[in-house]
Amino acid sequence: MSNILIPVDFSLSCHNAYRYGLHLAKHFGLNVVLAHYYNGSISTNSPLIIAGDGTIRGSYIERLRHFAYSHAEGIDYPLVQPPTGVEVNYELVSTFSVSASINQRAAADDITMVVMAPRSSKAILGKWLGSTSTTVSESCSKPVFIVPNEAVFHSFDHIVVANNHSTADPYPLWQIEMLARMQKSMVHFVHVDWPGQNSQLKFSPWRLMEKLVEESPTVEYPFEVTSVENEDVTEGLIAYADEVGASLITIINNSRNRWQALLRATLTQDISLKSHIPVLVLHTQEPDTLQPNVAVETAKA
Repeated sequence: MSNILIPVDFSLSCHNAYRYGLHLAKHFGLNVVLAHYYNGSISTNSPLIIAGDGTIRGSYIERLRHFAYSHAEGIDYPLVQPPTGVEVNYELVSTFSVSASINQRAAADDITMVVMAPRSSKAILGKWLGSTSTTVSESCSKPVFIVPNEAVFHSFDHIVVANNHSTADPYPLWQIEMLARMQKSMVHFVHVDWPGQNSQLKFSPWRLMEKLVEESPTVEYPFEVTSVENEDVTEGLIAYADEVGASLITIINNSRNRWQALLRATLTQDISLKSHIPVLVLHTQEPDTLQPNVAVETAKA
C-alpha cells in the first residue's frame, strides 16, 4: 500500500504536521511512514534519553512510538490516535544530509507524498540559506505538503493555485485537475499583479493556460482564473485564499537540484514562512537526485 512520508524532529510543529498527515492518509486511503533523521552522533543541543531496549536505536523507536500515539492531552504532545485503517510505520535514518535522505526515500515507489512542518528561521540568514522543508519541497520528486503550526485539516472545498509561469506545465495541471475532481474542489488560479503594472493579460500567457481559460468549467472541475493587485505576491495569495475560504494553497515549481534549492530564496520559502494555510508544492519535472550515505532502519508500530 502507498504511504505518506512524514519526517519529524520531535518538535510540536512536526507533531501538528503528523496529525494533519494522519487526516490526509485517511482521506486518500494511505498509510504513514514516520521518519526521524540523525547523524549518528550524540547532539549537545538536546538531552540524551535512553529508553526502550536501552540502545540509541531503541530510544528513538520509543520516542517515535510516543510521538505517534500520545494518549494524554498536555503530556508532551496533544492527544492523538491514528484513524482506523491507517497503519503507522517507523524509520530511523542515519545520514549526513537530511534533505538529500528525504528526497531519496520519497523517490521510492511506495511513497505518494511528503508532509512536513515549516522549519525555516525568520532570521535573514535562515531566510537565504533555506530550510529542510523548503529545500525538499523544491527538489523532491513527489508532491510536498507544508503544514503551518496549528493548521487544522479541512476538506479541499477551495484550492488557490499561484498562477505563474510554471502553472501551465501539463503534469502539475493534470495533478490539480485530478485532485479537484476527486475532492470536488473549486480551483482558483490566481495571478498577483502589483499596482500600476503595465500588462494586458490577467493570467499567465502560456498556451495550455489559455486553452484552459477558453474552456467552460464543469461540475466535475469548477475553476476560475483571476488576478489581484498586491505589491507582495505572498500577501496577495494569502489574502485571496482567506477571502474565498481556501483550505490549501498550491505552488508549482520548476524542479531544481537540492543545492540550487538550498541556496535560492523563492516564493515557496516565503509563503511557507508566512501562510497559516497548508501549502502544496507540485513540480514540473522530476528533479536531479543525490544519493546520500544513509542507513535506514524500519520498525512496525
